[in-house]
Amino acid sequence: MTFSRLFFRRCSLTAVWLWSLSSALGVSAMQENIAFPVATPESQGIASAAVRRVADEVQKYCSDGVIVGGELLIIKNRKTILHEVYGERDRENKQLLERNSIFNIRSMTKPLTGVAVQMLVDEGKLFLNDPVAKYLPGFDNEKSQQITIEQLLQHRGGLPLTILSVKMDEYASLQDQAQAVGEKGPQFPPGERFWYSDAGSDAAAAVVEKISGKTIDQFIGERILRPLQMNDSFYLLSTDPASAEDPRKSRICNLYFGSQGFWYKAWTPVGKPFYPFAWGSQSLYSTPQDYARFLSMWLDGGIVDGKRMLSAASMDRILTPASTMKELGGDKPYPCGFFGMQSHYGQMSMLYATGETPTRADVVAFGHDGSDGTGAWAFPAEDLIVCYFTQSRGQISTIRIATTIQDALICGQDAGQVPVEMQPLLGTYYATIGRLKAAPFRIVYRCGKLALDIPSELVYELMEPDAEGRWKLVANQTNAITFKKDDAGKVIAMVLHKPQQSFEMPCEKPKD
Repeated sequence: MTFSRLFFRRCSLTAVWLWSLSSALGVSAMQENIAFPVATPESQGIASAAVRRVADEVQKYCSDGVIVGGELLIIKNRKTILHEVYGERDRENKQLLERNSIFNIRSMTKPLTGVAVQMLVDEGKLFLNDPVAKYLPGFDNEKSQQITIEQLLQHRGGLPLTILSVKMDEYASLQDQAQAVGEKGPQFPPGERFWYSDAGSDAAAAVVEKISGKTIDQFIGERILRPLQMNDSFYLLSTDPASAEDPRKSRICNLYFGSQGFWYKAWTPVGKPFYPFAWGSQSLYSTPQDYARFLSMWLDGGIVDGKRMLSAASMDRILTPASTMKELGGDKPYPCGFFGMQSHYGQMSMLYATGETPTRADVVAFGHDGSDGTGAWAFPAEDLIVCYFTQSRGQISTIRIATTIQDALICGQDAGQVPVEMQPLLGTYYATIGRLKAAPFRIVYRCGKLALDIPSELVYELMEPDAEGRWKLVANQTNAITFKKDDAGKVIAMVLHKPQQSFEMPCEKPKD
């Protein structure tokens, strides 16, 4: 055999091997982003079974109607160890979701807006303690003149969730929209508390526009998307003629509103673009692979291909907790799927950290989620990135999946590690009253803790039992569970204690 034929044969065999490997991982080698080459989970120190656990959960979301469709990307040590799609992109027309589909990532736009602001800080073109009124005339009034740029990034300006009250194109431009934000003013004194605000994020983007002389989509496109080679990330806008001709538009998922088993199509890319112009709070469309590139830049401390995109000081500000996140309109903590952590906010960043007053050193994971059902997380200590995108607005699987990600990919728990004293408590308990009749409530072991799994909701971490044997829910300590045993000491029921009433749930499913 000649050298050339031998070389060709070996290359052919290598190509077949790579194709087989990528097919087994759910990845097309031709489609895969070169930044994250394909590898087996075991080669990166993770068991295939652990990766499969996360994938199977997303598949179950589709099977159970929790979501219409979903895409899951898991990257370990900058290697793709799983990239799969599930369910449908267009349910009515039975179109399956395809890998590298494009999603409306909603609030996951905010971190890019925040990076745009930090770039201007690095260049000395603004200071974070500058009043917003220095750049936006709508803030130059008694109500808004004390609000600073930093408070916009931290959601501590007291501004409302939204300024829109009629329709999406209520204002002619982002500058007009920001003008109205400033004129309306804060709902409470700036700096007093965390209050999640799209309006404040849009004002931050308007500041970038004022200083740079470019629209926010132009600035982010030139300064962030292009250097990061986020080639499938873009703004789809009704005021931009190029949007109508963008070939990527055909890959955008339909948007569905609703809840488990009750989904209706709310928007399709064939129609008018959802957004009139680019906002700072949302309006970016992207893919899991592209967003992983963005999070990789954060993991690398602001450096891209050996060049610094952001200063170390900017990265420190982004990744340092400024506030414990609270649910909008209340004082309850924002739900967190990661056990032993709370959700915090930095500067346009969602941070998951240990401790009551955490520093950057206490941050275990960072990223952001979006209200249409997208989420991405990076774990610095593990060099792990997980992106889970859906087009199903109105469900909480992006929070629920976090528990499985932590348990399977980081903690590595299995049934054999359940402490002996907890094993009799594990199992399924059934509600016996009202609309909850026959609904299963499961006691499981996750992330080294006993937990209450309500399948239609979340997996709730439980505190250690108190002197009365009550296991309080970490997320809501006014609720607790106890276990009822028979004379032989066998667990026969679980009791859920709420402030005004208690519910006993037997181990056996009640008969109709």
